[in-house]
Amino acid sequence: MRGYCGKLLYVDLTAGTTEVRELSEDMARLYMGGVAFAARLLFDLKAYEADPLGPDNALVVMTGPLVGTTLPGSSRFEIAARSPLTNGFGIASAGGHFGPELKFAGFDGIVFTGAAPEPVYLWIKDGEAKLCPAGSLWGKTTSETRKAIAAEQSEKGCRAISIGPAGENKVLFACVAAGDHNFAGRTGMGAVMGSKNLKAVAVRGKKKPELFDEDEFKAVREKIMKIIKDDVTCSSYTSYGTDGTMQLGMLVSDVPTKNWSVANWEEGSDKLNGIAMADTILSGKRACYACPVACKRSVTIPDGLHKMENAAGPEYETAAAMGTMQLIDDLEAVCAANVICNEMGMDTISAGSAIAFLTECFERGLIGEGDTGGMTLKWGDSEQLLRLLELTARREGVGGFIADGVKRMSDKIGRGSEKFAVHSKGLEAPMHDPRAYHGLALAFTTSPRGACHITHLDMVLEMGVYTYPEMGLTGGYQPLSKKGKAEMVALSENLGAILGSAVMCMFVAWPLSFKRHILPALNAATGMGWTLAELSALGERGWQMQRAFANLCGLGIEQDTLPERALTPHPEGVPSGLDKIVHRMTTFSPPGLPFVKDIAIGAVKRIIPVQKQVVQNLGRVMFTSKLNAEEMRRKGTPELEYMLKEYYTIRELDHEGRPREQKLLSLQMADVSAALHGPASVAK
Repeated sequence: MRGYCGKLLYVDLTAGTTEVRELSEDMARLYMGGVAFAARLLFDLKAYEADPLGPDNALVVMTGPLVGTTLPGSSRFEIAARSPLTNGFGIASAGGHFGPELKFAGFDGIVFTGAAPEPVYLWIKDGEAKLCPAGSLWGKTTSETRKAIAAEQSEKGCRAISIGPAGENKVLFACVAAGDHNFAGRTGMGAVMGSKNLKAVAVRGKKKPELFDEDEFKAVREKIMKIIKDDVTCSSYTSYGTDGTMQLGMLVSDVPTKNWSVANWEEGSDKLNGIAMADTILSGKRACYACPVACKRSVTIPDGLHKMENAAGPEYETAAAMGTMQLIDDLEAVCAANVICNEMGMDTISAGSAIAFLTECFERGLIGEGDTGGMTLKWGDSEQLLRLLELTARREGVGGFIADGVKRMSDKIGRGSEKFAVHSKGLEAPMHDPRAYHGLALAFTTSPRGACHITHLDMVLEMGVYTYPEMGLTGGYQPLSKKGKAEMVALSENLGAILGSAVMCMFVAWPLSFKRHILPALNAATGMGWTLAELSALGERGWQMQRAFANLCGLGIEQDTLPERALTPHPEGVPSGLDKIVHRMTTFSPPGLPFVKDIAIGAVKRIIPVQKQVVQNLGRVMFTSKLNAEEMRRKGTPELEYMLKEYYTIRELDHEGRPREQKLLSLQMADVSAALHGPASVAK
């Protein structure tokens, strides 16, 4: 098989054995790799019947056919299991160098079953694998673990994924670290590793994957490299990281603040954004394997309470979760919170969300000092935030409560707290507000893993930045509208499943054409000869596989919800006409603004820092507080029920929210249909 290693490594942790199995070419044609293939493997192993933290749960690490090539954005891997946080389909993704190195070492993926009686790590080198004792590593941070394994194996160039104390202590949102700057953060995959006594996986290899048509692949790569070089979004990430547009997000009420209760906190975003970081503490940039974007930040704080040197700087999600969500505008303190989460191995989104939720519960009198170990929780207290993060990672005191996540916290507290516990299916929502982009409310609700912003392309479509006409997504979507959102979300989820199966970075994929770039790259790498229609079907198959797995875990139509707060207009009102201004500003073709349309990429450093002033000078109206209550509700409320009804029809889901039998059969998923609907369904 070209583009693939053609091998999967199965590891029975209970028995302490490893086995190499061939990767089925037929399955690769149907599921490609990454998220879709991982979901299929978990289904085959009946992980939906498992206790998420029990030995019967399986854990899959999966690459894709583009991983390890020189194509930009091809550095990622997916890690999946039944989630301890949501009890449904758990999946997380990370970039860096681990994914490519796994393929260089000879494997497309790893399937872990059972649980080791004592802590272990898996060592893979050039096609050979063995389990090694990890008792001496237990209790170490993620970076300490990687360094210790490299020293033990005398392999400075090895790459590893590892968990920290949070994973060992089964914090339900524990993450998996894939280097200092890369983390598979969501759905608690670190807790699954901890439950299996699996401290790390380290790999080293030197065999690059063979391509089907190297000349064609190089030609496609050159086209993609030029597009990335000329793309303003990619260039802004290079200059200012993912946090570079926080101010713009704040202007459209997209940045969650004070546990999603405040629409606008400009003074906070002015201090926490990527431009402020570049002007003060930025000390370097980091790139994933074979990627020219280099969106990762390194920061140095020369002195003071949060002194650090060339540490991993916060992404946008972290700057919001640890900053605006807490009403903390101290960028250095946010960096310190980021380091704690990275080293302890915790998802910054879920951790920040859980602490913000707890703070509001305290403020409302739903809990007291007796519940917090004597702590008086208040907004804007950075030292309190850092203390709570440490306690959470170790499950000490009130940290043990936070470690279970927002949904379980709300279930225990009750008393109306569920109205402001912002999650879907138990997964805390990422730092984008569905009241700013109404299709996002639907995407959060229907995502098989829970509230998510990167398993679909909703946001760039609603912002009007990119379109994909060859895939039926022609643009023109109004952010504060329900019109066309059901079809748009369904199609964009399919595209997300394609990219998650390839496995390809969204930042690089956004400006590309699926017909002219992604499909030719896949076929040049693999020789599979996929058509555009087959690629579309593969994306839908991947989504339906995830949905069916979640259904088999017991998640259905009743879990397709968002809390009241995420659907209720802010008290300040809604930005009037601002969505149109931002659409113009971010559309780099007619009718975009002339000075933006003709922008040279070098000018990003001039335009991005003044984006706030540009929008304000174009006539920004702060908030339309003059609207009456009915107008406010109509304009500012995502009509989720309407969109869901339309979505279920488009997706061909039944009254329980399950893929219908004929839909699964049309996608060559007869056994999945039988598992969901009974064996008789296949005979039909």
